Amino acid sequence: MGATPRPSSGRGRPRDRALDDRILEQVIALLGSHGYAGLTLDELAARSGVAKTTILRRWPSKAAVAAAGVERLALQSVDVPDSGALKVDLLALLHGAVEAFVRGRGQFVAQLIREAGHHPEITDLLYTVIHTRRQAYRRVLALAIARGELAPSVDQDLLIDLLIGPIWTRMLITRDPITREYVDSIVEAVLVAFDVKPTATG
Repeated sequence: MGATPRPSSGRGRPRDRALDDRILEQVIALLGSHGYAGLTLDELAARSGVAKTTILRRWPSKAAVAAAGVERLALQSVDVPDSGALKVDLLALLHGAVEAFVRGRGQFVAQLIREAGHHPEITDLLYTVIHTRRQAYRRVLALAIARGELAPSVDQDLLIDLLIGPIWTRMLITRDPITREYVDSIVEAVLVAFDVKPTATG
């Protein structure tokens, strides 16, 4: 997807990871304040304190450096819990997503979705966020299956869709508040629908 900085050829000075970090932190900030359409490599370079050519040596385009920033944010905002109880783990993941993408630095993701129709390359950025989050849910579900809380035949994609779908609906369409109680009710409804057998921990 072009999100990862291009590897060094092995000659010359080694890559400055601190500089990479500074550029990626600035691209996240600019996506938050300007959106993808308003992001320019010139401003990113100025905010990062580097020449534009320095950015282009690392990432070949605006889309590539934006994808790298979004990937960084997605990885920072997901921590796969393992409490021993599916309910506790799903609550942690879903509340974490709300904190990151509704109240935190990832609020710009909703704007990216709105911009996607005008900028097809945004699809890759959104895939990075969605794929990273879904993989975290899959790991939590796999642990629950191993504990016997979920049947091995469970439709994992449907379960994940039912968890995150209501959040995106409120973020993008109804703009209704996403409270902790609302998130709790989503998890509770999904657990009932999929006949989850709670452990002693849960």
